[in-house]
Amino acid sequence: MNDPRAVAALAGAAAGSSLRLMLGGSSALDPGAVAVEATLLARSDGRFTLEDRNSHLAAMQGIHIDMGSCATVRADGVDILITSKKMPPFDLGQLRSQGIVPETLRFVGVKAAVAHRRAYERITAASYWVDTPGPCPSDLTRLPYRHLRRPIFPLDPPWRPQ
Repeated sequence: MNDPRAVAALAGAAAGSSLRLMLGGSSALDPGAVAVEATLLARSDGRFTLEDRNSHLAAMQGIHIDMGSCATVRADGVDILITSKKMPPFDLGQLRSQGIVPETLRFVGVKAAVAHRRAYERITAASYWVDTPGPCPSDLTRLPYRHLRRPIFPLDPPWRPQ
C-alpha cells in the first residue's frame, strides 16, 4: 500500500514497537484513512531487483526498483507493506525484499487490475476479484467521469440499459 505519511510516522519507531497508525485515505475516491493498532516489523530503503526480468514492470521501469522508504507492519494478524512511492504489485521480489515470503501465506491481498497475475498466479491455488472502494474499482461504472462521450464500452455495452 502506498502511504508516505504512514511510512514517515514510523521513521523513529523501533522494530517490535506497537503504535496507532492511520493507513490509506490518500485519494479523493477513497473513503478515508483507517486507524489500526500496528506492530512495526521492519523498515527499509525499498530498493530491490525484479525477479521476473521479462515482466510488464521491467519494461516500464527497468529491473532495479525503488519503492522509496518502506515499512512492514502487522495489524490484526495481517502483514502490510507500506511504500512511500507508488509501486504496482507486479513482482514477488517486492514482497520478498521486505521479508515477506508470499508462498508461506494463506492469503495475499493485491489491489490491482490484471498485470499482477503474471507474478501471483504461479503461487496461488485460486484468485478472487473483490470490488473495493478507491481509485481502482472493479466496477468502472462507479468512477466519477466528467468528460466522456457516450455510449462507450464497457460502460454502455448493448446489454446494459442506459
